[in-house]
Amino acid sequence: MVSLAAFAALPLFYRFCSVIYSRIRLLVSLGRENQRFFAAPLSAWASFIKKHVIYSPLLRVRHNREFQLSAAVNVGTLPTRFQTFFLSGYLAGNIVFCTFMIDYAVDTTSMLGEVRNRTGVLAVVNMVPLFLLAGRNNPLIQLLGISFDTYNLIHRWLGRIVVLEAMTHVACWMTAKVMKCMPLLVFTSSEFKTDKENNSWLGGRCQVD
Repeated sequence: MVSLAAFAALPLFYRFCSVIYSRIRLLVSLGRENQRFFAAPLSAWASFIKKHVIYSPLLRVRHNREFQLSAAVNVGTLPTRFQTFFLSGYLAGNIVFCTFMIDYAVDTTSMLGEVRNRTGVLAVVNMVPLFLLAGRNNPLIQLLGISFDTYNLIHRWLGRIVVLEAMTHVACWMTAKVMKCMPLLVFTSSEFKTDKENNSWLGGRCQVD
């Protein structure tokens, strides 16, 4: 949980640094009409990162390209490269938290129970930012200076992650239940078959006698 909170705090830290930098730039520029320090970027790397990572679209040169599964199914827009890195890192973190430090050498039922618990907890935890980022009156819009469209895009992908984790949670629960009940069903079926054969043998014997 601490790791998820730290990962979610990255945009807040970025916004804090951006506000401090803008404030320093304003104070330095006051009363200096010939100020040229901020006219050029501080380094070529900063311009490269902004151009090719932070503000660049995911594919080619078009922003907000529609992401369609078919001509009739539209599931939103493609994220930018920076948003893609953020969402990929968040998804990778959820996968690690669901699968890391699980003893796969134990019996399958115990392993499925561990995966079931982790996916269920993460699905509930991810519902907090899922509902928080859904509204237009989201307080983080003013706090971080991020547009509603960006929050809406993150909200959609968080919803997909929650659905996948919930489906995995249910699948692990059902599989463990089936594996637990299967020996009983096999034993009951074999016992019923034996009783049926014995009854048939007794019936045949009675007919022969």
